[in-house]
Parts: sequence; structure tokens; C-alpha cells
Amino acid sequence: MTELAPAVRRGVDAALEATVVASFTKIGIGVRQRLGGWEALRPGSLEGEVVVVTGATSGLGRATAEALGVLGATVELVGRNQERGAAAERELSDVGVVARFRPTDVGDLGALRALVGELVESHRRIHAVVHAAGGITKQRQETAQGNESIWASMVVGPRLLTRRLTEDLADGLGRAVWVTSGGMYLQAVDLDDLGWQRREWNGVRVYAQAKRAQVDVVAEATSQGEEPLQVVVHPGWAATPGVTDSLPGFDKVMGPLLRSPAQGADSLVWLAAADADHLVPGALYHDRRVRGTNRWPKTATSPADRRRLVEVVDAQAGLPVQG
Repeated sequence: MTELAPAVRRGVDAALEATVVASFTKIGIGVRQRLGGWEALRPGSLEGEVVVVTGATSGLGRATAEALGVLGATVELVGRNQERGAAAERELSDVGVVARFRPTDVGDLGALRALVGELVESHRRIHAVVHAAGGITKQRQETAQGNESIWASMVVGPRLLTRRLTEDLADGLGRAVWVTSGGMYLQAVDLDDLGWQRREWNGVRVYAQAKRAQVDVVAEATSQGEEPLQVVVHPGWAATPGVTDSLPGFDKVMGPLLRSPAQGADSLVWLAAADADHLVPGALYHDRRVRGTNRWPKTATSPADRRRLVEVVDAQAGLPVQG
């Protein structure tokens, strides 16, 4: 097959992105992989590196952990369920991946600080942390620290883990990859009620607003010159247990078009493995390309509110305010 000219590839990619459904489903990644310019990840390219993957016992986290292990990385698996974690560690070992399960609820800041201590004791440097943990709850729940649980596991916890590993590891953290979702395009962050104490509970909206906040936190941290390199990735719509359990109607309608977990994990793996010089710090990626962060009116976060958001999140995490 003759490789398409770069301008043609960009045009096809942009047309797909504009359709949303075609872009986010398996159609999008299937077409893009055939356009050319889609580099193969080299087996052994992460030999000697350590990668931490949260939410690693199922879905996209599990697929990401295996793919990174196949590239040669030692994988630290982080998840809440001891039984699933032990099974994931065993299954990965069976296919030659060096993995260790670290049972931790990333929304529980006390447990997360203990995890950081274990990782710092075990490693001088960590190449990457992939923040894939998260889910939707039917009712509002709080962590031991009083934070709403979805917010804690997808915003406060990842922020704390990234900052602590960066500062506490002898040779630092190389990069952080945050996993967002398409739902964030439809939501704005309400800075006056981050914990959903005054609004009527809607787990899907809570989840989507936390995903929007991830994009804002990464962008603001990057604009302030924070280390390490941080990026956000939208994996598209993939068939995972979380989608089936939390969005059964969506799963029923879109099921035939949903990406496989491996397809959904592709950009997560690529962002964790690619040469840092090829990545745009603070950017949102989808299918290995930088994408816009705003699609719907009144969902963008102003620079002032972005700064305020990071200050609030750092306070929730017990971190010193930057600046």
C-alpha cells in the first residue's frame, strides 16, 4: 500500500475527529492505524524501566500494564481488589511480564502515602505513572479524609501520587499519563461544589467533571513549569467492565463499535513509552495526536479558575501550594 501524503493523513484524521462517533469507536483507530505514520512500539524498548499503573486489575489499566510489560518494563500494579490484583500479577507473570501487585485505594490519601513509601523504598527512579483508576458510583461516598470518592480517586489521589513520586524518588519520576474520557467535553468544573454536597447526585456527571478537572490540572501544572512531563489521554470508547456496569444503555447501543481494551490502551502505552522529546507537555491526546480540549459551549475553564482548581486540589491532598 502506498503511504499517504502527510496532508492527506491530517485531513482524514481531522474528518474522523469531527464526527465524534467514528473517531472515538474502533472505526477511528482502525482507520488511523492504516493511514501511515503510526509507529510500531519496539519490544524491549522499556527494558530496565519501572512503570506504575493504577486501576491495573481490569479494563484499560490491565491492558496497559500487559502491553508495557511486553515492552520490557517492570510493572507496579495498583488496585483495590486483592483477589483481582493477585490474579493479574499471576497472569502477567505467565506471559513473561515482571509485575507486582500493590493493594491500594488511590482515593484514600493515607493508603496512597504508604504506597509512595513502598515504591520509594523499592526504586530509585520510576519511568512513568499511568493514572487509569476510577469509576462511577451510584450514590455519593466519602473517603477517610472526607473527600468525595470519585473526585478523590481521579483527581486528588493522582495529583498526590505524581507530586510525591517526583519529589521523593532519589532519581525522580519521568512522566505522568492521566486517563480522561470523552464525557469531559460536555462538562464544566463547578469550583463551588467540587464534592457534590449541594447538587443532586448524578454519578455520570460527577465522573465527567472529574475527568474535565484532570485536563485542567495537567494543563495548569505544566504552565507553572512543574516536573515531571505530564499529558492527558482520551482512549476512545472501549469495551471494559466499567462501561458495562456503569453505562449499560450506552454499552448496549454502542457495543458493536466499542474498541477492545487493547485498542483503548494503545495511546496510553504509546505515551508512556514514546521519546519524551516527541510529546507536547500538558496536552490532551487521542489516538497518538494532540486534540483540542473544548467542544461544547461554556465548558472551558478560565486560567484563573484553573489556578484556583490546582490550589484547592493541593489543599485537599495536603500538599504545599506551588508558586
